[in-house]
Amino acid sequence: MASNKEGIVSGGIGFLSRATVQFLLFGVTIVATRQLSIEEFGSYALASLFLIVARALFYVGPYEYLLKTPLTTTLYATCLRANIILATMISCLLALVYFFALRIFDTNDVSRLIALLAPSIFLVAITAWYEAVLLRDLRVRRYYLSTLIGDCIGAALAVFLLIKGYGVVSLVAQTYARLLILFVLYAIGTTQRPALGRGWTHVREVFLWSKERYYAVLLNFTSTYGADVVLGIMLSPAATGLYRASSRIVSTLTDLFAQPLQKISQTNLSARLVQEKSLGTSWLTMLSGVGAIGWAGLLTLGFLADDLVPLALGEKWTPAVPIVVSFCAIKSFMLLDAVTTSFLVCHDRQKQMLRVQICVAIAVVGLSWFVAPFGPQQVAIVVGGVTASMSLIYGYMVLKLSKAGTQAILDMIKTSAPPVIGTFLALSLLEQMFPHLSREQAVIWGLFAAAVGSITGAFIVRARILTAIGSLGHLPDAKPSRATP
Repeated sequence: MASNKEGIVSGGIGFLSRATVQFLLFGVTIVATRQLSIEEFGSYALASLFLIVARALFYVGPYEYLLKTPLTTTLYATCLRANIILATMISCLLALVYFFALRIFDTNDVSRLIALLAPSIFLVAITAWYEAVLLRDLRVRRYYLSTLIGDCIGAALAVFLLIKGYGVVSLVAQTYARLLILFVLYAIGTTQRPALGRGWTHVREVFLWSKERYYAVLLNFTSTYGADVVLGIMLSPAATGLYRASSRIVSTLTDLFAQPLQKISQTNLSARLVQEKSLGTSWLTMLSGVGAIGWAGLLTLGFLADDLVPLALGEKWTPAVPIVVSFCAIKSFMLLDAVTTSFLVCHDRQKQMLRVQICVAIAVVGLSWFVAPFGPQQVAIVVGGVTASMSLIYGYMVLKLSKAGTQAILDMIKTSAPPVIGTFLALSLLEQMFPHLSREQAVIWGLFAAAVGSITGAFIVRARILTAIGSLGHLPDAKPSRATP
């Protein structure tokens, strides 16, 4: 019992921390959409996309290698050196992107913002290394505390500068403030100090192991953000602004659950692998507790989008409503990806994943280019169908690897379905009984009804949900590993 309670606390810390961060970031989005024009917001969205893919490269490859590899005397230095080399290469590539952006987009704001954001890559390289060190030591609470403080300070600075009229530069300042705070807190939180060491043999080994993961990031970027770039080129940065703001609203909710679930499952499964323990069907247990809450939240957002989006972002963003509804269906698969990708990486299935991602990336860009003239909503629907297919394929691959039987799948459904069904019934009843509520009343009463419905459903299967959430904190014992030469 004590162990389960500790697990619930450990698992809950990540979600509470992430909830705070997501609400803060959503607050920044709201202020930004009200202070910036749709075109300005779209220009920043386009510029930040290139930095998003660049940063993502540091959270695979050496990062994952450091988490899953038995300790050696050169492991830490080798992974840090790989990150520094990667940062240098990315900086050169961003310089090329800067010049292309001047010619591709109908505004110079995109290239200007790329130039301002590019130097942050070296900060990402060192903070990603420190983060992997913390998680390898299973210091998940320290990790979430550090990210919470960094995100809070960054968000506060962005809101302050936006209100003061500094425009999109406020969002650039947020990026640097967050990374600097993380660097300091991570450095304080671990005794491991950066050292580059000597020799290139081990670095080469890390890069060879990482290449499929790098390809995967680039393909995931194309799958996730290719439509944004296509809209910016074929229509305008304003079209990208509508598309990206809609995605940001839904991502605020999904990241609240998907990010900590991915981080915890990655840490948990990697630690089990290092200690030569079976991964089994623990991924389904992890998914069930989080999915019960996450899918109910997405259903709520989809129901309330018609009133919630204009109320939160302003009337000028009303065209984003149907796009938000589309994204609610699309993003529901992100929770599945949060556990399946970690499981597949732990089993070294990068090459199989890569083949799927190549097909998805080609389909996303090709179909986006074809339907872009019809508008952002049609692009969202097409992209959603393609990315959902990838999630289902990953799920099938993991089911085979974990040898999960019908009973394990049914147990997951029994845990996650009641809160979702309760939410749907409560919102449907509210809509039938009070069809003419004002916008503010519809949002307030809708959130209340959704909470009642989901809590009622969760209460029915409370023991299952507590067990599932508790499993998130059941990390293998952190035993010091002897370094091998």
